[in-house]
Amino acid sequence: MSLATASRRGRPALAPAAVLAALLAAIVCGLVRSAGRDPGHMHTQALPQPPQPMSLWASKTNPLNTYFAKLAWAWTTALFAAALPMRAAPRPLPAAARALASYALATLYWFLMTQWFFGPSLFDRVFVLTGGACQHNAHADADAVADAGPAPLAASSLSACRAAGGWWSGGHDVSGHCFLLLHSALFLTEEVLGPLLLSRPRTGAGPTSSGSSMRAVRRARLGVVAATLALVVLWAAMLFATAAYFHGAKELASGAALGIAYWAAAYRLQS
Repeated sequence: MSLATASRRGRPALAPAAVLAALLAAIVCGLVRSAGRDPGHMHTQALPQPPQPMSLWASKTNPLNTYFAKLAWAWTTALFAAALPMRAAPRPLPAAARALASYALATLYWFLMTQWFFGPSLFDRVFVLTGGACQHNAHADADAVADAGPAPLAASSLSACRAAGGWWSGGHDVSGHCFLLLHSALFLTEEVLGPLLLSRPRTGAGPTSSGSSMRAVRRARLGVVAATLALVVLWAAMLFATAAYFHGAKELASGAALGIAYWAAAYRLQS
C-alpha cells in the first residue's frame, strides 16, 4: 500500500514529499556552506583524501560515513525485512508479495547504478564517457623529478581504480551518496513508515490475542519506525556533509535526480 493510496482513503499519511523536501534542503544547505570555502579544500573522488581533514564531517573515513552512509542499502534491507511481517493488510500474502517485488526492483536499480551493468556500473560508465579516467602517481619515489604529474591507469571502474592505488580524475562524477541516501530514504518512507504508521498492528492470533502480545507487537513496530526515522535524520546530515565537502552542484543534481527517479516511477506515476 503506497502512502498516496492511504491518503486518498482519508487516513493521515506521512507525506514522502515532506521527507524528500527535508533531504533536498540538507543538500542546499550544504551547498551554501561550501560556497564560502576555498575550492582547494573540496574533496572529491578525483583527488586522494588529505591526511588531516578539517573536521569529522569532511573525512570519508569517519564512522558515520563508513557504516551508515556507504552501507545504506544494507540498513534499508534490514529495516524492510523487520517491518514486512508487521504489515497489516486485508490480504496479507498479496500485499507482502507486492512489497517484495518493489524491494527486488529497487535493489536491481541500486545494483545497476552503483555496482554492475554488464561490466562497470552505470555511474562508472557515465564518468568514463564524460572524459574521466583513473590516475595514479607513477613517480611516488622521493628521488623522482619534482614536476612529474599523475599518469593514466587502465581501470574502467572506481573500485578497480582504487585497488590499483589510483583515483578518478576528470569526467562527471555523479554523487553516489546523493543517489543512495535519497533512494533508500524514499523507499523506507513508502515501504516501512507508511505501512506501519497507517495500519493497526496484528498478531496473527485472531480475536483471542492477549493484551500483552498486542503490546509487544506495538513496541516492535514503534522500534522499527524509530530506527527508520533516526536513520533518515542521520542521512540528512550526511547529505549536508556530501554537499559541503565532496561534490559540486552538477554532481549533486544528477545524483539527486537519479535517487528520486525510482520512487517517482514506482509510487508517484502509478498513483
